[in-house]
Amino acid sequence: MTGFQTFYDFGSLQRFISNFKKKPSLGLVPTMGALHIGHLSLIDRAQEENDLVVVTIFVNPKQFNNPIDLENYPRVPENDLSLLRKYERVVVCMPEVIDVYPVTDPYKKVSLGLLDTVLEGEFRPGHFAGVAHVVHNLIYFIKAQRAYFGLKDIQQLSVIRHMVSETQLPVKVVPCETVRDKSGMALSSRNLLLSQDDYRDAAIIFKTLDFVKQKIKEERAEDVKKKAIELFNSGSLKLEYLELINHNSFKPYKTGDDYGACCIAAYCDGVRLIDNVLL
Repeated sequence: MTGFQTFYDFGSLQRFISNFKKKPSLGLVPTMGALHIGHLSLIDRAQEENDLVVVTIFVNPKQFNNPIDLENYPRVPENDLSLLRKYERVVVCMPEVIDVYPVTDPYKKVSLGLLDTVLEGEFRPGHFAGVAHVVHNLIYFIKAQRAYFGLKDIQQLSVIRHMVSETQLPVKVVPCETVRDKSGMALSSRNLLLSQDDYRDAAIIFKTLDFVKQKIKEERAEDVKKKAIELFNSGSLKLEYLELINHNSFKPYKTGDDYGACCIAAYCDGVRLIDNVLL
């Protein structure tokens, strides 16, 4: 492959791939744009494990239960492309809605069970149905062997794993560590919507998560949760939920669980932020 390539539909992407003398292994990094270092870390990982990496940029309307949130989602395609031009063995696909959701749609809806009713499932009804649908179709049309997702969206990762298992897509889902700045703030496209003061205030999220991680081995889970909520509320953000869960089952965390996680969703001046830490 020579030069930087951008495709606007799956057909032209597949024609490009078919021109290789030897069929390349494909890694997929699905994004909604507004790329940052966290996305680039997924691309770096994908490059290590594949001949060719496809980065998709598609703001998926099906996963927004709030029309205003969809309208306000940051879109900076020129900046995104400028970040990606430095890569070799990486191509970009920016499909239209009709390409992702064609009339003959290959996706057969799967039941998400508990994942669709707790945490993000409770507060964003329909969100994960949209996530499962779009990720299925991106993998299906691009024919990727591996797909890369950040652990920051830990519930989303579980939804995607479940969907892949149920639909028997021949793909490996690869989880990647959350990338944070020096303050501990998880990198997110939504951070572009925050002012400098908001960004500083949002540091209470990681401070609270770190508190839980430090205390959970010493005290009962219910006591740690109560103190964590008090700590969070000492800041200026509006808490939507703070929950301790088993990140395999997404049932409530029990003291001593091997697969614990603390998950937070909160609003910072109207911008919804999520984060988590494994316990």
